[in-house]
Amino acid sequence: MDHWHELLLNLAVVAIATSVWTLGRQHTLRFGEDRSTLVFGLVMSVGVLGTMAVPFQFIPGVFLDARYTVLAIAGYFGGPLGVVLPLLTALARRLAIGGTGVTVAIPQILMASLGGLALHRLSKHQGPSLKGIAILSLWAALSGVIGFYCRFHISRWLQLTADVTGPFALILCLATLVSGLAILHEFRRQKVTQENQMYRAVIEALPDCLNAKDLDGRFVIANPATAELMGTELRLLIGRTDVDFYSADTAQVFRVPELDVLSSGTPLTIEQKFARRDGAETWLSTLKAPLFDDSGETIGIITHNREITAQKQLEQELQKTQRLLTDAIESMVDGLAMFNSQGVLVFHNRRFHELFPLTADVRVPGSSIREIVRAALDRSEEIAPTADRQEVVERTATMLMTAGDRLIRLADGRAIEARTRPSDNGGSMIIFSDVTVQRNRETQLAELNDQLSNLAATDALTGLLNRRAFDAALQRAAVSRPQKPLSLVMIDIDSFKAFNDGYGHLEGDACLQKVAAIIKEVFKAVGGAIVARYGGEEFAVILPATNPDRAVSIATTACEAVRACAIRHDFSEKKVVTVSMGVACTQTGSVNELLKSADAALYAAKAAGRDCVRSGSCALSERSA
Repeated sequence: MDHWHELLLNLAVVAIATSVWTLGRQHTLRFGEDRSTLVFGLVMSVGVLGTMAVPFQFIPGVFLDARYTVLAIAGYFGGPLGVVLPLLTALARRLAIGGTGVTVAIPQILMASLGGLALHRLSKHQGPSLKGIAILSLWAALSGVIGFYCRFHISRWLQLTADVTGPFALILCLATLVSGLAILHEFRRQKVTQENQMYRAVIEALPDCLNAKDLDGRFVIANPATAELMGTELRLLIGRTDVDFYSADTAQVFRVPELDVLSSGTPLTIEQKFARRDGAETWLSTLKAPLFDDSGETIGIITHNREITAQKQLEQELQKTQRLLTDAIESMVDGLAMFNSQGVLVFHNRRFHELFPLTADVRVPGSSIREIVRAALDRSEEIAPTADRQEVVERTATMLMTAGDRLIRLADGRAIEARTRPSDNGGSMIIFSDVTVQRNRETQLAELNDQLSNLAATDALTGLLNRRAFDAALQRAAVSRPQKPLSLVMIDIDSFKAFNDGYGHLEGDACLQKVAAIIKEVFKAVGGAIVARYGGEEFAVILPATNPDRAVSIATTACEAVRACAIRHDFSEKKVVTVSMGVACTQTGSVNELLKSADAALYAAKAAGRDCVRSGSCALSERSA
């Protein structure tokens, strides 16, 4: 019974050392990782001394202890810095004890420590795991008994295993397993705590409102921006509803779309107008999405609000300015002339004569449209063409009496716009406007519109074409090259949401810009290639007159180029930013089928492990970092 008492004491020492470390690690981390590891090594050194101080006797003359468990644990979880002190302690203590078993014990001590270190090295990037602890347990058991088989003849191994090494190895294995699992659990608990703190800090730092409500509309989570918008303190917000802060009508404005989202189970983006508690009119761009539990049941709703009051005010000012401009144009005094069905002038206003001073005496009631045109040409008021004069008069008169708009160029450089509208009696009403200044401005405006069109077709963040411009370009490419191969590449940044959540939106934007630049650089090798930002972290490339093999080849090059850029991404399996690509090709000009095929190929690439290219018509070997 004594040896069982000593065994329990030995295991108690291991348990105490493990417990001390799991309870104290979070307090030591505030001094830095290295110092925390040194403290871990000190605790394990005490554990080594404790186990070696209470050895247990399996059979007469054979004393054993659980030092190998402590050494293996120290090497696996502490690395070189954490195992050096327990290792030196074990060696020093064993040399001090002496005896014939020292030649067996020393190699076993080194074996246990080095095994833990080796596993620590292999799991450096992934961290401790259940598999690692299982291997560590077997290694600790092996290192604690291997020396016996070196000292005794093979004929005694079976009896040795039954009496000593078998039970001892089992004890070491179980002790290492239990101790390792306890430390692993603490590691994971602290990691989750740190991640939660980080996510909380990110949410609280958001300038936009972010909150979650339960099914009854009560706030369960909210960031400071939400409390500020609602004119209250964060602590007073939790557990209350919109009714507690707004009028019933305003609260209903918020609640109705929430009920729609809860009913449909799909996200909803809307614009909302309401009055703050201080009476200020406020506009919000709101995203509402259902919140699910682990079983998929809806338990609430998540809301993201971005205030767009300034944007709405700007839009209103723009509309007001446009109305004023329209009113000003409509109130301009233009020349007015009315002709009957025979083309005879029956009425005109004063401005009509002011616009044509050289032929004012002819532009009087009773004169025909042909007489007026001929006088304008004869007196060089209008620029006279070199063609036959009578033919020009007839053609011009007919054109002026026909409904439509046309421009008259005068010899003095002015431009007069003639707008002809038919009247009820079969005649015509012609409005003449001096558009000289307007034409000059239109020329300037056309140049400006070209610049604005370029801006409207460009994604502001990446400088690539935006979604609207991409859709138009794809339609043009399909129509302009019928029966010729047209390839489309759909690109998605892998695990970008995790990147955005982990590093923040500024780093996310920078990542999008880098990836966009790489994609644009690679695909410019294909003549006529059109690169666009398709939405969020997605990009699309149109490759006119490009067959599937060529498209897949250049897409693979782009995929490798993004990976080679080695943009750090600790929140993905590859640890660097990678992209998945789907390639499709058509010769029929069917845009919808091309988009569906490319999108399906993209999903196939993601399903294959990401960081690879898939074709709508063939599968490729995965290329991963």
